[in-house]
Amino acid sequence: MGMKILLKYGAFNLVLLLLLTFLLIWITQKIILTPEFYENSGDPLSGVPGQGGSILDMMQKWVYISAAIYLLFKLGCITLILHTALYLNNQNVSLSSIFKIATLAEYLFLIPAAIKIATFTSTYHGGNLLDWHRYYIFSALLLFKEIPADWYYALQSLNLFEVLYWFLLGYLIKQISSLSFDQSLRIVAVSYIPALVIWISAVTFISLLMFPSTG
Repeated sequence: MGMKILLKYGAFNLVLLLLLTFLLIWITQKIILTPEFYENSGDPLSGVPGQGGSILDMMQKWVYISAAIYLLFKLGCITLILHTALYLNNQNVSLSSIFKIATLAEYLFLIPAAIKIATFTSTYHGGNLLDWHRYYIFSALLLFKEIPADWYYALQSLNLFEVLYWFLLGYLIKQISSLSFDQSLRIVAVSYIPALVIWISAVTFISLLMFPSTG
Protein backbone atom coordinates (compact mmCIF):
# COMPACT_ATOMS: atom_id res chain seq x y z
CA MET A 1 0.00 0.00 0.00
CA GLY A 2 2.74 2.43 0.94
CA MET A 3 4.67 1.67 -2.25
CA LYS A 4 1.57 2.30 -4.37
CA ILE A 5 1.19 5.72 -2.73
CA LEU A 6 4.83 6.55 -3.46
CA LEU A 7 4.46 5.49 -7.09
CA LYS A 8 1.33 7.58 -7.44
CA TYR A 9 3.10 10.88 -6.76
CA GLY A 10 5.81 10.68 -9.41
CA ALA A 11 6.12 14.42 -10.02
CA PHE A 12 6.39 15.13 -6.29
CA ASN A 13 9.08 12.46 -5.90
CA LEU A 14 11.11 13.97 -8.74
CA VAL A 15 10.86 17.52 -7.39
CA LEU A 16 11.78 16.35 -3.89
CA LEU A 17 14.74 14.39 -5.28
CA LEU A 18 15.99 17.50 -7.07
CA LEU A 19 15.53 19.66 -3.97
CA LEU A 20 17.40 17.19 -1.76
CA THR A 21 20.18 17.00 -4.33
CA PHE A 22 20.42 20.80 -4.37
CA LEU A 23 20.44 20.83 -0.57
CA LEU A 24 23.39 18.44 -0.42
CA ILE A 25 25.25 20.56 -2.99
CA TRP A 26 24.55 23.70 -0.96
CA ILE A 27 25.73 22.10 2.28
CA THR A 28 28.87 20.83 0.55
CA GLN A 29 29.72 24.28 -0.75
CA LYS A 30 29.07 25.89 2.61
CA ILE A 31 31.06 23.59 4.90
CA ILE A 32 33.59 21.77 2.70
CA LEU A 33 34.20 23.13 -0.82
CA THR A 34 34.79 26.68 0.32
CA PRO A 35 37.22 29.15 -1.32
CA GLU A 36 39.61 28.50 1.58
CA PHE A 37 39.43 24.74 0.92
CA TYR A 38 40.44 25.26 -2.71
CA GLU A 39 43.28 27.56 -1.71
CA ASN A 40 44.58 25.11 0.89
CA SER A 41 44.43 22.37 -1.76
CA GLY A 42 46.68 24.43 -4.04
CA ASP A 43 43.81 25.00 -6.49
CA PRO A 44 42.61 28.57 -5.80
CA LEU A 45 39.48 29.64 -7.63
CA SER A 46 41.07 32.98 -8.44
CA GLY A 47 44.59 34.21 -8.97
CA VAL A 48 43.77 37.18 -6.79
CA PRO A 49 43.76 36.46 -3.03
CA GLY A 50 40.34 36.90 -1.44
CA GLN A 51 38.46 36.78 -4.74
CA GLY A 52 37.61 33.09 -4.56
CA GLY A 53 34.20 33.77 -3.00
CA SER A 54 32.95 35.77 -5.96
CA ILE A 55 34.19 33.13 -8.39
CA LEU A 56 32.43 30.41 -6.37
CA ASP A 57 29.19 32.39 -6.39
CA MET A 58 29.29 32.54 -10.19
CA MET A 59 30.00 28.82 -10.40
CA GLN A 60 27.18 27.79 -8.07
CA LYS A 61 24.28 28.32 -10.46
CA TRP A 62 26.01 26.20 -13.10
CA VAL A 63 26.62 23.46 -10.55
CA TYR A 64 22.90 23.31 -9.78
CA ILE A 65 21.93 23.39 -13.47
CA SER A 66 24.43 20.69 -14.45
CA ALA A 67 23.33 18.51 -11.52
CA ALA A 68 19.68 18.76 -12.59
CA ILE A 69 20.50 18.02 -16.23
CA TYR A 70 22.67 15.04 -15.28
CA LEU A 71 19.99 13.63 -12.97
CA LEU A 72 17.23 13.95 -15.56
CA PHE A 73 19.48 12.48 -18.26
CA LYS A 74 20.38 9.54 -16.01
CA LEU A 75 16.75 8.84 -15.09
CA GLY A 76 15.72 9.10 -18.73
CA CYS A 77 18.39 6.64 -19.86
CA ILE A 78 17.55 4.15 -17.13
CA THR A 79 13.86 4.42 -18.02
CA LEU A 80 14.50 3.67 -21.69
CA ILE A 81 16.85 0.77 -20.90
CA LEU A 82 14.43 -0.89 -18.48
CA HIS A 83 11.44 -0.24 -20.75
CA THR A 84 13.21 -1.97 -23.63
CA ALA A 85 14.15 -4.94 -21.46
CA LEU A 86 10.63 -5.28 -20.11
CA TYR A 87 9.13 -5.01 -23.60
CA LEU A 88 11.41 -7.80 -24.83
CA ASN A 89 10.13 -9.89 -21.92
CA ASN A 90 6.49 -9.32 -22.92
CA GLN A 91 5.82 -6.84 -20.11
CA ASN A 92 3.59 -3.95 -21.13
CA VAL A 93 4.73 -1.30 -18.65
CA SER A 94 4.42 2.40 -19.43
CA LEU A 95 7.41 4.70 -19.61
CA SER A 96 5.91 6.89 -16.89
CA SER A 97 5.70 3.95 -14.47
CA ILE A 98 9.31 3.01 -15.10
CA PHE A 99 10.42 6.63 -14.72
CA LYS A 100 8.65 6.74 -11.35
CA ILE A 101 10.49 3.69 -10.01
CA ALA A 102 13.80 4.98 -11.39
CA THR A 103 13.19 8.21 -9.49
CA LEU A 104 12.38 6.36 -6.28
CA ALA A 105 15.45 4.13 -6.57
CA GLU A 106 17.68 7.18 -7.06
CA TYR A 107 16.94 8.31 -3.50
CA LEU A 108 19.28 5.54 -2.35
CA PHE A 109 22.31 7.45 -3.67
CA LEU A 110 21.51 10.42 -1.44
CA ILE A 111 22.61 8.29 1.53
CA PRO A 112 26.31 7.89 0.57
CA ALA A 113 26.39 11.53 -0.54
CA ALA A 114 25.14 12.65 2.88
CA ILE A 115 27.54 10.28 4.65
CA LYS A 116 30.44 11.67 2.61
CA ILE A 117 29.60 15.23 3.66
CA ALA A 118 29.14 14.27 7.31
CA THR A 119 32.33 12.20 7.65
CA PHE A 120 34.83 13.80 5.28
CA THR A 121 36.42 16.25 7.70
CA SER A 122 36.76 13.63 10.43
CA THR A 123 38.18 11.06 8.01
CA TYR A 124 40.61 13.45 6.31
CA HIS A 125 42.01 15.95 8.80
CA GLY A 126 43.20 18.85 6.70
CA GLY A 127 41.99 17.04 3.59
CA ASN A 128 42.42 18.51 0.12
CA LEU A 129 40.54 18.44 -3.16
CA LEU A 130 42.14 15.16 -4.20
CA ASP A 131 40.95 13.55 -0.96
CA TRP A 132 37.43 14.81 -1.63
CA HIS A 133 37.40 13.28 -5.10
CA ARG A 134 38.77 9.99 -3.78
CA TYR A 135 36.41 9.60 -0.85
CA TYR A 136 33.31 7.47 -1.44
CA ILE A 137 32.03 5.36 1.42
CA PHE A 138 32.06 1.55 0.92
CA SER A 139 33.60 1.78 -2.55
CA ALA A 140 36.37 -0.23 -4.19
CA LEU A 141 38.42 2.96 -4.49
CA LEU A 142 39.07 2.95 -0.74
CA LEU A 143 40.89 -0.38 -1.12
CA PHE A 144 43.69 1.28 -3.10
CA LYS A 145 46.21 3.67 -1.60
CA GLU A 146 47.78 4.79 -4.87
CA ILE A 147 45.68 4.82 -8.02
CA PRO A 148 45.64 7.17 -11.03
CA ALA A 149 42.87 9.79 -10.88
CA ASP A 150 41.35 8.54 -14.15
CA TRP A 151 40.30 5.33 -12.39
CA TYR A 152 38.51 7.09 -9.54
CA TYR A 153 35.10 7.07 -11.22
CA ALA A 154 35.23 3.39 -12.17
CA LEU A 155 36.32 2.25 -8.72
CA GLN A 156 33.87 4.57 -6.96
CA SER A 157 31.06 3.07 -9.01
CA LEU A 158 31.88 -0.32 -7.53
CA ASN A 159 30.31 0.26 -4.15
CA LEU A 160 27.85 -1.25 -1.71
CA PHE A 161 25.09 1.22 -2.54
CA GLU A 162 25.30 0.46 -6.24
CA VAL A 163 24.71 -3.23 -5.49
CA LEU A 164 21.80 -2.36 -3.18
CA TYR A 165 20.43 -0.22 -6.01
CA TRP A 166 20.27 -3.27 -8.28
CA PHE A 167 18.14 -5.15 -5.75
CA LEU A 168 15.97 -2.09 -5.16
CA LEU A 169 15.35 -1.73 -8.88
CA GLY A 170 14.42 -5.41 -9.03
CA TYR A 171 11.95 -4.97 -6.17
CA LEU A 172 10.37 -1.90 -7.79
CA ILE A 173 10.11 -3.58 -11.18
CA LYS A 174 8.22 -6.38 -9.47
CA GLN A 175 5.72 -3.79 -8.18
CA ILE A 176 4.82 -2.51 -11.65
CA SER A 177 4.93 -5.76 -13.64
CA SER A 178 3.75 -9.35 -13.44
CA LEU A 179 7.29 -10.62 -12.94
CA SER A 180 8.59 -12.27 -9.79
CA PHE A 181 11.44 -10.68 -7.86
CA ASP A 182 13.97 -13.11 -9.35
CA GLN A 183 12.73 -12.35 -12.86
CA SER A 184 12.80 -8.62 -12.14
CA LEU A 185 16.34 -8.87 -10.84
CA ARG A 186 17.28 -10.73 -14.00
CA ILE A 187 15.91 -7.81 -16.02
CA VAL A 188 18.25 -5.50 -14.12
CA ALA A 189 21.18 -7.89 -14.63
CA VAL A 190 20.78 -8.11 -18.41
CA SER A 191 19.90 -4.48 -19.10
CA TYR A 192 20.94 -1.90 -16.51
CA ILE A 193 24.21 -3.52 -15.38
CA PRO A 194 25.66 -3.97 -18.91
CA ALA A 195 24.67 -0.37 -19.69
CA LEU A 196 26.40 0.76 -16.50
CA VAL A 197 29.58 -1.11 -17.46
CA ILE A 198 29.55 0.52 -20.91
CA TRP A 199 29.02 3.96 -19.36
CA ILE A 200 31.85 3.52 -16.83
CA SER A 201 34.16 2.19 -19.54
CA ALA A 202 33.35 5.14 -21.80
CA VAL A 203 33.94 7.72 -19.05
CA THR A 204 37.23 6.07 -18.05
CA PHE A 205 38.39 5.78 -21.68
CA ILE A 206 37.58 9.43 -22.41
CA SER A 207 39.39 10.48 -19.22
CA LEU A 208 42.48 8.55 -20.30
CA LEU A 209 42.38 10.19 -23.74
CA MET A 210 41.92 13.71 -22.39
CA PHE A 211 44.33 13.38 -19.45
CA PRO A 212 46.86 10.67 -20.38
CA SER A 213 49.41 11.92 -17.85
CA THR A 214 47.09 11.04 -14.93
CA GLY A 215 46.35 7.52 -16.13
